[in-house]
Amino acid sequence: MRKPIIDRTGLTEEQFDLIQQFEADYNTIDHFLRKVSGTDKQISFVHLVNEYSRKHAGWRDADLLKAIADIRNAIVHGKVEAYRYVAVPTPAVAENLRDCRERLINPARAIPKLQRRVETVSIDKSLGQVLRIITKRDYSQFPAYDAERFKGLLTENGITRWLAHYVDTSLSLVDLDDVPVRKVLAKEDDRKNYRFVARDTRLDDVSSLFAAHALLEAVLITETGKETEALLGIATRWDITQFA
Repeated sequence: MRKPIIDRTGLTEEQFDLIQQFEADYNTIDHFLRKVSGTDKQISFVHLVNEYSRKHAGWRDADLLKAIADIRNAIVHGKVEAYRYVAVPTPAVAENLRDCRERLINPARAIPKLQRRVETVSIDKSLGQVLRIITKRDYSQFPAYDAERFKGLLTENGITRWLAHYVDTSLSLVDLDDVPVRKVLAKEDDRKNYRFVARDTRLDDVSSLFAAHALLEAVLITETGKETEALLGIATRWDITQFA
């Protein structure tokens, strides 16, 4: 019959199990980071975390893991007698580590998180028609196509700039139903306001694109990230804040 753990460690059964799960989760993360970085075992855990964070700017668990590394070191290296641990993680800390492991190894992906029907417009559609769509459906970014060929992203900002330029340079009024999208889209040419990504792109990597590119207004999602493929979804800055 198994001797009660509390008799030889000073820990309750629950505390001992908590330590074992904590160490297992930590080791799983450590192994994952080493695998994706292709580095050797001499590199510290904190260095691995910093490197991964540098490559995935939208990843938010770096500070948590660096704090947890201190707890793990106290558990593993602070022990000078068998089964005599100098620290025990709280259930909340252990749960945070477990959640971090799950987010890291099984992260949310662009699809299905951002999957939706994407409203597109033809470059031959009139500006008046687009403005009526904006009023009716509250959309502000429209991938524009010439037949099946992607031509750019039409946005409220682009429309506003075109109207401001027209008013500034023309003495006449304009009927917006006579202005084709292709003409307005020309004002977007000097701004790369979109990016394409593959459906399996990590959601935090999509978020990092917005952080890295101030003019980015939408991330368009296709099967492998090619603009020649059918759209599977779209992400705007507002969408990303909902997953923060």
